[in-house]
Amino acid sequence: MTPKKRVLSAILGSKRLDRVPIVCVNQTITKEQLKELNISLLDAHTSPEKMAKLAFSAIEMLGFDNVRVPFCQTVEAEALGCKIRFSYDSLPTVETHPFKIDSLPTLPSDILSKGRIPIVISAVEKLSREIGKEYPVIAGIVGPFSLAGYLLGLNEILVASISETQSLKRFLDITLELGIIYGKALINAGADIICVEDMSASTEMISPKIYKDLILPYHKRLFEELKSAVTVLHICGNVTPIIQYMADSGADALSIDHKLDLSTATQVKDKVSLIGNLDPVRLLLQGTANEIVKAGNKALESGIDLLAPGCSLALETSIENIKALQMISLSKPSYTIPNKRKSNFQIFVRYDLSKGEEKVKERLVKDVLEEVREAVINGNTQKVIDAIKKALETYDPIEIINKGLVEGINVVSELWNKGEYFLPQVILSADAMQIGIKMCEEYMGKPIEKKGKIVMHVAEGDIHTIGKDIVKALLVAHGYEVIDLGVDVPIERVVEAVKKYKPCLLTGSALMTTTMSAFPRIAKRLEEEGINIPFACGGGAVNQEFCESFKFGIYGGKAINAPLIAEAARSGKSWQEIREMFHK
Repeated sequence: MTPKKRVLSAILGSKRLDRVPIVCVNQTITKEQLKELNISLLDAHTSPEKMAKLAFSAIEMLGFDNVRVPFCQTVEAEALGCKIRFSYDSLPTVETHPFKIDSLPTLPSDILSKGRIPIVISAVEKLSREIGKEYPVIAGIVGPFSLAGYLLGLNEILVASISETQSLKRFLDITLELGIIYGKALINAGADIICVEDMSASTEMISPKIYKDLILPYHKRLFEELKSAVTVLHICGNVTPIIQYMADSGADALSIDHKLDLSTATQVKDKVSLIGNLDPVRLLLQGTANEIVKAGNKALESGIDLLAPGCSLALETSIENIKALQMISLSKPSYTIPNKRKSNFQIFVRYDLSKGEEKVKERLVKDVLEEVREAVINGNTQKVIDAIKKALETYDPIEIINKGLVEGINVVSELWNKGEYFLPQVILSADAMQIGIKMCEEYMGKPIEKKGKIVMHVAEGDIHTIGKDIVKALLVAHGYEVIDLGVDVPIERVVEAVKKYKPCLLTGSALMTTTMSAFPRIAKRLEEEGINIPFACGGGAVNQEFCESFKFGIYGGKAINAPLIAEAARSGKSWQEIREMFHK
């Protein structure tokens, strides 16, 4: 059986396979491949010949049953006018978000000639022509919601998803149209499989209700238009709450993360095949061959149809670890799909203090400070302004900040950690809290005295600002001066900021497996400069083992831990002591 027949049969439900396919439907290159083939990261994204050569090395060097292009998620954004930052150390990232919610982009009639779209199409044609009879060619496109996030900014689309849905839908109409045009061009060029990556549609960012009501209809339209090819839907993170909705999207298969509850996922196997779900960080980047084999066998026993990383490969992943997949028992074990049962997924309802948990209500004192807290919790900026005006008649500004604004944002953090709040609500609450702090400072005629300085950034190559912004809101609320370097921050700029501001704590966030390696490189540069500082790291790509692998590293874990870690750093505790306090 050829790898192409094996992969397509596994996705489309054939019961007669010689073995389970080993695939990667997301980013497939590593630095070892680049070095071995003498290809730069820049050429990997800008040369169709070298893109195709690298893609084929996923078969020759890594042992996958497929090829996949491109190696980034910025092609469509660039074609629509976003500025892209290229690097020799990390994958391309979107630097600018050139549109506003009320200023729609225009989709030019010659969109297929824009940016690197012709390069990817040419690479697909080359791969299809040279190996397409034997191996499946997978082409990746960015889903409508995530592409809108590149055009507008992630924070903007998350807020718009609950406050300006009609305007956002006009953007989604355009990003959907591009997905259809580009997807069909890739199919015509020879792509056997189209993998739609809609990273920002994760329930780690939006509620299940927003996915079902706003995004799912666009996924259905996209897959209906691309049905001439085999289709895969990939959404990052724990998609357990929306797995049944995703199965209704029309995709032939779902690419799923290691965070997913597989016992729930197997309930949709009458509609879709499951691809995944090996942890690309804890296992493939950091693990041993034995750990990878054990996890792979467990995934197969649990119902995975095509064995694969749960997301993109980190550039630093070793070829040796990827080849460990070949040692897994790939004869399909027998398993029983659980009986179908009614979905018990909780649909998000905006938090209302009048209907909220009693233990939260008990914490709130029944006076004007409660109004401040409630306004922050509900993300209502105007009510924060009105409540603080009233509170200033009775309370000291510092007391309003500590007992109103800070307690309010603490409740928001608790609700987010419990999955009752999602990122759009957190953003609105953080913005409302910031307005409140500014009002109190203006009333005092001076900024509140800061406890200490903290330098904060998102890893080089990563443009996901959400985790950083939540942590920033909590630290500001607790009285710290935050020097926010922004997203996609070069390593040397982080080091220079630490030297300049002399903070008590450095923080970093990485949501992408392909960017987290910036943190150990920062730690190495700090050590070379003779700087000893606690370095708290977080984000979806980061775990405790990774943070323990380099000097100064502390695993941030949940955002609510940030003020506690900051307090420990401010008190003079060493990074070793803080690590011991917060690591399991």
